[in-house]
Amino acid sequence: MTTLAPIEIKCLCCGNQFHSREVVSTNSLGPVTTDLFEMAAGQQPIRYLIFTCPDCGYTGISGEEGPLDSQIKKFVEEKISPRLKEEEITSGRSWEFMALINEAKGLDDFAVGSMFLRAAWCSWLDGNAGDEPGYRRKVTDYFEKALNKEIVLEDRIYWTKYLVGEMYRRIGDEITAHKWFDKVTQMELKHPNRDFWLDLARQQKTEPKEYVREPASPEDLIKEKRSLLKKIFNMFGRNA
Repeated sequence: MTTLAPIEIKCLCCGNQFHSREVVSTNSLGPVTTDLFEMAAGQQPIRYLIFTCPDCGYTGISGEEGPLDSQIKKFVEEKISPRLKEEEITSGRSWEFMALINEAKGLDDFAVGSMFLRAAWCSWLDGNAGDEPGYRRKVTDYFEKALNKEIVLEDRIYWTKYLVGEMYRRIGDEITAHKWFDKVTQMELKHPNRDFWLDLARQQKTEPKEYVREPASPEDLIKEKRSLLKKIFNMFGRNA
């Protein structure tokens, strides 16, 4: 299960100190969605990987070092802070702020799109139907720009093109989704998991599913936990 611990954060932007929680340990025993969100059993660590200052909205990671560039402080003050008066800081909103701030810092389109993907995952987790479609559209925008600029690493091209299709499918644009799924199946780029991506793209075009790996039953989780404990015991036993 995911273990959390309390943490005190000092905001690099405004100097405010606030309390939050960070991930100490987690697992990969949860389901995997067809938009490639690999979940944990129990608490989802994605909600605790970044931290948003409740005073100014600056969002970053634990241990991030300063000083913060004055232009980024100005960006936060003008573009992020005013939104705190009207909007709740949800886990999806935190990832949105993270994406916007890092774009202002000069991060590339693929990395920014990946942050918006996490915003979409969090909004789905929270049942936030108001924000989720907009975040998914942001993913398509940034990933398509990254593909056009040819900045996506070769081993991530199948992943990226498939996800563009799946984002369109999940916002209800089936025509565009099918075009992107076809782009995946027509690719001849060598990749160790090529067959997986081709099969998944065909499935999501013709008979779409919500999960690559279905949620485990409580009995399955117990079995997996016992198996993990047995492996740990055997490892220490061999090293004794």
